[in-house]
Amino acid sequence: MKARPFVCFSKGNLSRLPIVSVALAACALLTMLPGAGPVHSAAALPPVKIGAAGPYSGDLSKIGLDGLNAIKMAVEEANAAGGVRGRKIEIVEADDAGDSSKAILVAEKLAMDRAVLGVVGPMNSSTVEAALPTYQRAGLPIISQSATKPSLTEMGYKVMHRICPRDDAQGPASAKFVVDVLKAKNVYIIDDKTAYGQGLSDEVEAALKASGIKTVRSQITLEDRDFSPILTRVKAARPDLLYLGLANPAQAASIIKQAAGLGISVRFMGGDGLKEKDQLIAGSAGLAEGMYVTTIGRDITEVPEAAEFIRKFEGKFGAMSIFSGQTYEATNILIDAMRRASTDPTKLTRALVMEALGKTAGYKGILGFPISFDSKGDVIGAGIYVYQVKGDDFVLVR
Repeated sequence: MKARPFVCFSKGNLSRLPIVSVALAACALLTMLPGAGPVHSAAALPPVKIGAAGPYSGDLSKIGLDGLNAIKMAVEEANAAGGVRGRKIEIVEADDAGDSSKAILVAEKLAMDRAVLGVVGPMNSSTVEAALPTYQRAGLPIISQSATKPSLTEMGYKVMHRICPRDDAQGPASAKFVVDVLKAKNVYIIDDKTAYGQGLSDEVEAALKASGIKTVRSQITLEDRDFSPILTRVKAARPDLLYLGLANPAQAASIIKQAAGLGISVRFMGGDGLKEKDQLIAGSAGLAEGMYVTTIGRDITEVPEAAEFIRKFEGKFGAMSIFSGQTYEATNILIDAMRRASTDPTKLTRALVMEALGKTAGYKGILGFPISFDSKGDVIGAGIYVYQVKGDDFVLVR
């Protein structure tokens, strides 16, 4: 083979080379330098994906779709700020309709897409409970904005994180308010057999009984519309307070209206899932006046850091639902974890995101308190507050 002569380029003849050739030569020389790694352009990399799992159809769709809008808003803002180290974020929407069996199918769908590195949701305790084994097998971290059943973080699933306090915090806080402030002696409890409604009611009832309060309890289902049989029993029991352990605020409004129609005069109380202006206050035609609800943290309308979020959200989507702010916060916490997971955008994995998510400490967003997670994935730092329906709004009472 004939040897090719070595060619040396002078400054003059190098300047006459095509620009592309010079660039290619420079890149080749760069890759030959000792210790040099591959050169990546984050913009040329495929997007990272976030799963959005929630009830986007069915009875709970109002809350679910408002949550989805909050996810979209957070992702849009993150992409405008560079995404995840230059990689664009995409959302994979997954509707579980608030149904446990569908939640498993949703989890399988998201788990199969290896570009999905984390999931915001599911929203309901029952759907989280059903889907958790699938997420765990896939090593796909989730952050729920509203699932409160205590056992969800007691089963050893490392993928599980939530930014809401558990029922065993909310239930005793509710009971304490009933005993210390309302001075009730006889409480009737209605739950909807869901993991959330029944679980929260269990905690409320146990705490009330421990304080010597008499309780009576009945159950309904999410499909029920006629509550006259149970309300007839409520009327006969003549309670000081009717506690509604329900997941659907529209259903609570129906119970309140039907109770009024039967001439039942009683104070009402419920959990954080019922703090919904449109469905509870407007839906009850003003009959929910005076009702008490517990909440996770302060109403974000009272948090200065949330003012810009509220302005943008309501300007784009209309009035918020109870979990809109929490969903926005959960999404931003997940994005923050993805950004912290690796300095190399080509090496992002579910395992690294899960590790970074678990190490979240003192995250300050729009909820008014710094968010950290304990070793189980439970939130640290969230408080329980009590609000009361007054006119067309909820007013802080404790």
